[in-house]
Amino acid sequence: MIATEQDLLNKIDELTKTKNEFLESLHYASFVQLGVLSHKRHFIRNFKDFFILYHPHNIIGGDLYWTTRKGKYVFLAVGDCTGHGVSGAILTVLAISYLNYILLNKEINHAGQILDYLDEKWIETFQQGAKKLHNNDWVEISICVYNTETSEIEFAGANSKALIIKQTGEQIECVGNKYPIGGWQLEQNRKYTTQTFEVLSGDMIYLFSDGFKDQFSGNTGKRLTKKNFYNLLSNTFNLPCELQKNYLNKELYNWMGGEIQTDDVCVVGVRF
Repeated sequence: MIATEQDLLNKIDELTKTKNEFLESLHYASFVQLGVLSHKRHFIRNFKDFFILYHPHNIIGGDLYWTTRKGKYVFLAVGDCTGHGVSGAILTVLAISYLNYILLNKEINHAGQILDYLDEKWIETFQQGAKKLHNNDWVEISICVYNTETSEIEFAGANSKALIIKQTGEQIECVGNKYPIGGWQLEQNRKYTTQTFEVLSGDMIYLFSDGFKDQFSGNTGKRLTKKNFYNLLSNTFNLPCELQKNYLNKELYNWMGGEIQTDDVCVVGVRF
């Protein structure tokens, strides 16, 4: 039976309605996800100056940022969960809920210990059946614990990095362990290393996902690379954080040159 013109128009209307309903649900999910992520007021309470550059790939995304305070300790994390869109967003909610649980219910304040416990809870979540198999969902995450009394900062990373830029312009790259939270655990005794750094008033630290440095250029077809990303941060680290954010947004847009965004983008910078 040959479809009539009216049949095709009806089908187009049906598909358009389905698409619009899907987009409406994504926008509402974005509203919910932003409610779960740490709010601006939390950063204002915890840091002298800061910026959050956050661009999900598909309205909602798999990147997360989080901060909280407990006594003399200020906690900051940026993570990158498996996938984009709905699946990635659900994992961000899970990761944030576990971070809140650990800080509220466990006497754990050291960065590496927090990731140890997060990894344990994450793997338990995806164990299935009697054989306790788990799938390959994971999160790459950096976490910092700032001691406001000693001006020391602890860093631990699950297949992630952070960058400290001192007032002198010196760069200190913080490199985490080479395995994520969750995923296929090939290591018999997976533990996350805590590194300690001294920071002075005016120093900056940046936590980020891979989205910025891995973005392809519309002009060259090449990735931005970590080196060029670090150079962008060095160019503006001494400016107020809001100006740093504006600069990074502009440079990212110029680099893309019409190319589509290839991943979720999240960069958080805070000044001590």
